[in-house]
Amino acid sequence: MTHKATKRSVTLPRGFRAAGIACGIKGSQSPDIALITSDTACVAAGVFTQNKCCGAPVIVTQRHLSQPQIRAIVCNSGNANVATGSRGINDAIAMSQQVAQGLNCKANQVLPSSTGVIGHHLPMDRINRGIAAVLPKTSTGSAADMAAARAILTTDLVTKSSYRRIPIGRKQVTIGAIAKGSGMIAPNMATMLSFITTDAAITRSALTKALNQAVQTTFNRISIDQHTSPSDMVLILANAEAGNPRIKINSPALRKFQVALTTLCSDLAYQIVQDGEGATKVFRVRVRGARNQEDADRIAKTIVDSPLVKTAIHGADPNWGRITTAAGNSGAVINPARISLSIGDVKGVSVFSRGRPVDLPPKIMRKLNRIMAGRHILFTLHIGIGKATTEWLGCDLSSQYVTINADYTT
Repeated sequence: MTHKATKRSVTLPRGFRAAGIACGIKGSQSPDIALITSDTACVAAGVFTQNKCCGAPVIVTQRHLSQPQIRAIVCNSGNANVATGSRGINDAIAMSQQVAQGLNCKANQVLPSSTGVIGHHLPMDRINRGIAAVLPKTSTGSAADMAAARAILTTDLVTKSSYRRIPIGRKQVTIGAIAKGSGMIAPNMATMLSFITTDAAITRSALTKALNQAVQTTFNRISIDQHTSPSDMVLILANAEAGNPRIKINSPALRKFQVALTTLCSDLAYQIVQDGEGATKVFRVRVRGARNQEDADRIAKTIVDSPLVKTAIHGADPNWGRITTAAGNSGAVINPARISLSIGDVKGVSVFSRGRPVDLPPKIMRKLNRIMAGRHILFTLHIGIGKATTEWLGCDLSSQYVTINADYTT
């Protein structure tokens, strides 16, 4: 199964505009300033990195989210504004102030974000010119969506975007999103940037609950290189332009909205892993029958993080012992005599059954080799001691990953 970005995203919901341009932060002169605005005030919610060395924009955006109304998101790429002290905080605030002046709103109604190289002050002269240039360019449509999606990329090879439409009452509600992420991806919140817009009428508390739950089962269950970025955030703005009955906590409408938001985030999460630095394959780890949810996630995370598992997958090597021993090394409660493992979909190959290897005839071994040679591989691990389940995504580890990161700042 593959997931591809759509041409439509953040301006598909009513009342939103977007733009993206190059202002010279990146030496490549690629787009590096993105702006997403709403014609009317929004309720907003966010989920942020758990990295203790978080960037200045994370700190400022968390503060601004305490405001009841938000109007815009501004993001630069190429420079993360991380480890930049009080000057970094002031620069993030200055980005918000300049956007606010252009939109005739308050500075704390603008959410700043940055991504890129760590440890360098923002080139504010270029950013100031960039914000001044991007403000009048905001518009709607696929070109605007794609421009914003391109402007937030760093080492990504492709843009990442998605949308969902659902009926709420007699109105159609739309959710659109863009994301970036390719390296420094490890689950401890969102592990990337994602900006989501919706024209749903929804209370702030309901929006926060929906986002938290969506992130937990999607962006929080992917890993590329075990390294949680200091810049990670997922933001969602809701401007009520759809005119639907307002969605409230614990309502049937919230459950419907929650499902749509979660499937959208799941789509973006897969796109991120598929575009992992140097990645040639995506693998999915399903854990079944763990003692509890914590153990299920611990087992799956250990498997997707394992360099030995990732390199075996890159080499199409059906070395399933790396998977079972990763489970044993996870710290979760297991009974080796109850573990079973299959590789592939419902017609996959059982390679380990209740603690014993399965003797595979040549025909089945050839089938297993074909599965391992594919670009999308499923591993299903049955622990056999409980009822907890989970599913995580990972990618292979190639020599290209080393090349990309060895040369990142040079």
